Amino acid sequence: MRDYQEAPERLYDHNRTTMLNSLYALLNGVSDHGVVWTADISYWISGQQQAGTANPSWSTEEGYLRLCQDLGTLPYYWYQKFWLGRPLYDDAIHEDILVAGNTTFHTWHTSLGDLREEQTYLPQSCSTAITRYPIQTLDDLRTFLFLLHHRRLVPDCLDDYSIRRSLWERYDGLPSVALPRSPLTALLYEWAGVSNGVYLLADFPEAMQEALDLMEEQEAPVLAAVCAEAPPLIHFADNLSSSNLGGLYDAYMAGPHRRRLERLHAAGVRVAVHLDGTVRGLLPKLAASGFDAVEALTPQPAGDLPVESMRDVARDCHLILWGGVPGVLFAPPYTWGDMQAHVRRVLRAWQGTPFILGVADQVPPDGNIDFCRRIARLIEQEQAG
Repeated sequence: MRDYQEAPERLYDHNRTTMLNSLYALLNGVSDHGVVWTADISYWISGQQQAGTANPSWSTEEGYLRLCQDLGTLPYYWYQKFWLGRPLYDDAIHEDILVAGNTTFHTWHTSLGDLREEQTYLPQSCSTAITRYPIQTLDDLRTFLFLLHHRRLVPDCLDDYSIRRSLWERYDGLPSVALPRSPLTALLYEWAGVSNGVYLLADFPEAMQEALDLMEEQEAPVLAAVCAEAPPLIHFADNLSSSNLGGLYDAYMAGPHRRRLERLHAAGVRVAVHLDGTVRGLLPKLAASGFDAVEALTPQPAGDLPVESMRDVARDCHLILWGGVPGVLFAPPYTWGDMQAHVRRVLRAWQGTPFILGVADQVPPDGNIDFCRRIARLIEQEQAG
């Protein structure tokens, strides 16, 4: 057991084995309960909505919970009330948002110049991508620093968290919530882009470090509010991949991560970090930083490690391995036979250690959603003997 306070006493205490009870046991260091099975189906729902085949209730919170219950998964992923902080700008910043066709144009007007972002919806993949990042040049970076000096982060999505948690527990679930992205991932993924951001780090390290420091300072009120609310589990939704950030982690991310974790663990909050890309380089670093769980671990055939190697690579017998089921296995050319064999392999590889079986990263729009039900039944069969 790690040397921080125990999580607050859970509200959910049925006299039977449930996945939520098993999840709470895992968060308290007990791994001999039943298997917890999670699936992020938000991407699949988006695909059904675009195709006109979605049940309208799936866009409501309780409709989503009923769907998860039907699929046999622990309800967890819900992004309409996910981010625990939001930015506010003073009168020095003016924002314009314009939607034209599939593209959204977002402009921040400042006295130093404008920052412009473009996001484009891609119907072929049912997804949205940033097609123009706001920070392109050194002048943009200076404008961004000006913007940060006129920005603050405020807590969000916490006012009704306890009410929502009670609702979710009736469906054997726990609502997911996340801190704002850590400074480096926010800067690279939301403002500069990975490739351009790496060049900016190399060419203008002082200005980039100033931005990172300001962004971390602005987390303070959000972090304080989260510690006061003390959810059982929160996410660092950093969407990490070793191929992108493995070489930058020690210099730019380990310190901010550890400072956050120290505060959260002192408040009894358990923390998962989202690693949905290549695994080998970052998994041991994240474990060493003190995370309780690393979520969305994607093994072969989609990732860079077999499931059998992940515990050894993590070098931590207490870390909760979360994931193991690549989303690609839900779609052709893979069959239920392929999926069944893989799930059994994960259960064998991780048996006796703390883990959560989960889709890594999401069920795709063309995925066979019935596989979720069949995995739930397979888990029951495996646990029965």
